[in-house]
Amino acid sequence: MSAGKPGRGLSGPGVRPGGGVPAGIDLNPLDVTDEEEDAWLRCLIWPGEPDRDERLTAAVAVARQDPPRIIRGDLVDGLVDLASQAPSHATLVVFHSAVLVYVSQSRRRDFAAAVRDLDAVWLSNEVPGVLPDLINQPTPPPDTDPFVLVRDGTAVAFTDGHGKWIQWITP
Repeated sequence: MSAGKPGRGLSGPGVRPGGGVPAGIDLNPLDVTDEEEDAWLRCLIWPGEPDRDERLTAAVAVARQDPPRIIRGDLVDGLVDLASQAPSHATLVVFHSAVLVYVSQSRRRDFAAAVRDLDAVWLSNEVPGVLPDLINQPTPPPDTDPFVLVRDGTAVAFTDGHGKWIQWITP
């Protein structure tokens, strides 16, 4: 990932940050310890993008060493139950990327309301216009087709949808 301008490189961690209990919800969770499911993920990488393959390889290695808990379910219907299982001393973080574009507007609103009702930090990385009730509407950098990284309803950065770069938004 590049910090600042598109095109500059920055290495990500080789391990998952400590202190938390990672868990997730997916309608069809994949098991990266299964070679066939790992191969399926690799089929989704566009030709000519070796950096994405490298990032996937690193992420799969981390997930295989310390698998997150992924439950099968709907992001709205399962959120409160899953969040209630987080340790009471932990900061609950709800993160999603490239998810809400595949959900109806009414379910987006339901999800946003459910997250807001939690005592959580909400990090969203979605295409512009998908997140309901965004506090600020920043202008994307020229010649980019970015995602918008949002924390608790405020846009904080533009990002490449495949993790190549991040450009922080200055207030």
